Amino acid sequence: MPARPLVLHVTADYPDPVREPTTRAVKQLIDGLTGLDHVVVSLKRQHDPRRFYTVDCGRPDGYRLFAHGYPGLPLGVGLFASFFRVARVIRRLLAANDLRPDLVFAHRLSFDGIAGWLLARHYGVPLVVSVRGEVETKIFRFKPTYRPLLKRIAGDAARIYAVSAWFRPALIRMTGVDPARIRPLPNVVANTKATIVPRAPSRGLVSVLNLDIWRKKGLDRLIEAMAVVGGRHPDLTLDVIGGGSEAARAAIAAHIRRHGVGERVRLVGALDNAALIERLPDYLAMVLPSHNETFGMVYTEALFAGVPIGYSRGTGIDGHLDGLEVGVGIDPGSVGAIVAAIERLIGDNGGYRATIAAKGAELAERFDPARLFAMVEADIRAAIATGRG
Repeated sequence: MPARPLVLHVTADYPDPVREPTTRAVKQLIDGLTGLDHVVVSLKRQHDPRRFYTVDCGRPDGYRLFAHGYPGLPLGVGLFASFFRVARVIRRLLAANDLRPDLVFAHRLSFDGIAGWLLARHYGVPLVVSVRGEVETKIFRFKPTYRPLLKRIAGDAARIYAVSAWFRPALIRMTGVDPARIRPLPNVVANTKATIVPRAPSRGLVSVLNLDIWRKKGLDRLIEAMAVVGGRHPDLTLDVIGGGSEAARAAIAAHIRRHGVGERVRLVGALDNAALIERLPDYLAMVLPSHNETFGMVYTEALFAGVPIGYSRGTGIDGHLDGLEVGVGIDPGSVGAIVAAIERLIGDNGGYRATIAAKGAELAERFDPARLFAMVEADIRAAIATGRG
């Protein structure tokens, strides 16, 4: 095995300079794997084949980066054909640049995983995959003819990383994969620490989201819940932090007015990550009752800021917090459940904050970036050394 094996990353969630802004979670993971060499192919589906692109972005982060806008139809139509073509383009890119991977890392089981699996088979190298439940759920549910292929990909993978820990039971049930080959891999955040000292809260509730997907993030029902809670706690406020289109802001503002909470629900706007982390400790609780969310880094950021969280059961961060009692799981489809969660979070706020402080070391162990990076790098080296993992 080479001293610095070359890992090929196939991902649709990488902030390359060609596409619009997207989550930095995959980039932060790759940046942390400092003992390996990397080549990243950042994918973006294009509805119109005339907008197809392949761009050599050079080495902006110390490793080779290619951006590829591939032609693909909505709703996963022709999914295998699209990613067969993607894999062929990637093979040509690597050949033209004299690059040959020692392992392929597909950052989703479906979509990216199809191309990653084809590439690993072509090069005769191990494959590892991440599971991101938001998209995997859709494929397993709405594309049943793809289940045998996804079962094959999962079965061939040397390691499966559960970014979405909540999806792990369904993955095992639908693929029959050995549970021992699945590891939890939460997205890393910048404010992880073992000693958490909560501040006395000076603000009300907070919710952090992309306003353009406000209904998916459960903000509609959270606003409705504030209308109910406000009658019992007239001084309680909700700050909504995040950017989005003017159309989204207008729709949210109309929803706020419709439910008579204009004095209690405030649209703060976007904050950069440093400003958000600085502001979070002042809040009573962070509440985000999302629907079908892969992970949700803001939940972790809130916890390391000493702030209890209201999070959706069966999605998002659920499954990574088992046994910690640092927040309240919510049925995101029920306004009553959101109201009950808010009542619990504010009624025993001191207790939740004390628990977070007491569980700081355990939270840090579960979410510590250095440990997670070391785990992934060791897995990759083992897979390359044995040809499997």
